[in-house]
Parts: sequence; structure tokens; C-alpha cells
Amino acid sequence: MEIHRLKAIVCCASLVVALSPLAAFADTSSSHAQDELVNGQAQLVQAQQQVTDMQADAQQSAANERMIGVLQSEAMRQLQLNNVANGNAMEQIASALANAARANGDLNARNELAIAQIHAAALVANADANLANAQQLAQNKGRFDELANAQAQSALLHQVADFLTSTQAEANMASAKQTGQDEADAIHTPAIAQQQNSQAMGANDLLAADTALNASELAATSVVVAADTVEADVLAHAQASLINDEAMLADATATDDTQ
Repeated sequence: MEIHRLKAIVCCASLVVALSPLAAFADTSSSHAQDELVNGQAQLVQAQQQVTDMQADAQQSAANERMIGVLQSEAMRQLQLNNVANGNAMEQIASALANAARANGDLNARNELAIAQIHAAALVANADANLANAQQLAQNKGRFDELANAQAQSALLHQVADFLTSTQAEANMASAKQTGQDEADAIHTPAIAQQQNSQAMGANDLLAADTALNASELAATSVVVAADTVEADVLAHAQASLINDEAMLADATATDDTQ
């Protein structure tokens, strides 16, 4: 029975100790409160230094973000310049080649006219020579039938010569010029499309460059804002701890004065 009573007493005592406020066992002397205040002041100084270091780190991180954005932006702007420059250069080369193709078409057209004129001159010369010979035969030997035949052939050959130097020559010249134009279009048109594509790519590069700058500025701002939040928490915690230490010292001093 005594053993059970002892166990009950120990259990009750343990329960009382467990339920008792911790402050009842805490050191509430003014000297201890003064030590806590000194410690709180030191923690505040340390927190302020920590905040200063965090601010410096945040500013450095923000500067790094901005520099990364600037470098990315400059790279994209250089790419834009290269794309546009290459597109313009290719277009200029193609334009020169296209002009050469047109000039070659004009040259071929003139050659076609010259060839037609040479053929026509040969036909006319032969017809005139035959007609002159037939006229001599008709006058000297009375071969009027040969003269009539020569006159008919001469008239026909003159018509053919006119056709060669007019209708046929114009068709051949037009064909030569069109061939030159087709070759010019085949050279120049893809280059124009490439130039336009290069300009479009350049516009995209500029947009990407601006986006990189804006993104870096946003990242820099986010770094600073996040750091400000953490810094405020650190400083607020140290200040609250110091205020609590000051209040504890005031209470301890008041208690000592009443004793």
C-alpha cells in the first residue's frame, strides 16, 4: 500500500512540474535581463550587418541579371544586323546578275535582228542578181519568159526578206528579250524573297533582344524585391527580440525595486 501511495505522490509531483509555466523556473533577475538585452543589441547589429550584406548581394545579382540581358540583347541585335546585311548583299548580287541576264537578252535580240537583216540582204541580193541577168537575156535573146519568172521570184524574195526583217525578226527579238527576263526573274525573285525573309528574321531578332532586356530587368527587380522581403524579416525579428529584451529588463528592474 505504501508503495502505491509513493507512486501516486511522484506521479502528481511530475504532473505539477509538467503543467507549471516555464517562466516560473526562468531566471528573472535584472542582471540576467541586462545580459539578454546586450545579447539582443548584438543580434540587432548582426542583423543590420546581415541586411547590408544581403542588399549588396542583391544589387550584385540584379546587376548580373541586367548584364546578362544586355549581352543577350547585343548578340541578338548583331544577329539581326548580320541577317539583314546578308539578305541585302545577296539581293544586290542577284540584282546585278539579273541585270546582266536582261542585257544578254537585249544583246541576243539585236543579234536576231542582225541575223535576219543578213539573211534578208542575201535573199534580196540573189533575187536582184537573177532579175538583172534575166533582163539581159530578155533584151539580148528574147527570153521574156525567164524575165517574168525572175521578176516573180524577185518579188517573192523581197516579201520574204521583208518578213524576215519585220515580223519574224520582231518575234525572235521578243523571244530573246523574254528569255533574258525569265532568267533575270529566276535569279532575282528568290533573292528578293530571301531579303524579305532576312528582314523578317531581323525583326524577330530585335523583338527577342528587347524581350531579353525586359526579362533581365524583371529578373533584377525580382531579386531586389525578394531580398527586401527577407531583409525586412531578418531586421524585424532582431528588433522584436530587442524590444522583448528591453521589456524583460524593465520588468526585472521593477521587481528588484519592489523587493
